[in-house]
Amino acid sequence: MSAFGFRPETFRFLEELAANNTRDWFEAHKADYQRFIKEPADAVRGRLAESLSRLSKHDLTSKQFRMNRDLRFSKDKTPYNTHIRMAFWPKGAAFQGKDAQPPSFFLSVESDHVRTGTGCMQFSKPMLGTYLQRLETQEGEDIHRLIDQLTDSGFDLSKPDLAKPARGFPADHPLKDLARHKGLAVWRDLRDTGSVQGLDGHEAIARAIEPALPFWYWLMSLHGAPS
Repeated sequence: MSAFGFRPETFRFLEELAANNTRDWFEAHKADYQRFIKEPADAVRGRLAESLSRLSKHDLTSKQFRMNRDLRFSKDKTPYNTHIRMAFWPKGAAFQGKDAQPPSFFLSVESDHVRTGTGCMQFSKPMLGTYLQRLETQEGEDIHRLIDQLTDSGFDLSKPDLAKPARGFPADHPLKDLARHKGLAVWRDLRDTGSVQGLDGHEAIARAIEPALPFWYWLMSLHGAPS
């Protein structure tokens, strides 16, 4: 059954991992991880990539982020992430991890909810320059209006990265707050984890993301790709 998608045990495993985040516990529950996390996530990722490709009219590739945490520079030495995270982006575009992403779709499966999103958590330097230039034109008004529509319908906007507008951006511009962002993404939480379980769970996730497609298209135009 696990290949059909997420199950109640998927969320229970994540909850138990959060309470027992040690290598000993994880090794003792390796079979549960395979059955309730890895196999369902692999199935969902493939099906969700197909659904998002159909909705966006772009061929998408994807990746799932590792459960093992990078502890080299972290004060938190717990060895595992307690979520399942995935990203989906256009084939041929470079996904540079935290440094820069093309316009992407995101999924984070937590123990008590599922978070969906789309955008760029970090613009590349060329994309950031284009973004700031466009904020000063009618296209800035367009993205501002799109963001307002999405936040009114239950999406959250990513937090700004800067305390002030980027250097060189007019300090009195009406969209100066958007110029504080070095990346831009919108997020929506699904609190009913049952809605994403089973064979068709990926469709519920895709439907949650679908209202943000105009936002994704705007970022695609910023990225230099046709929408």
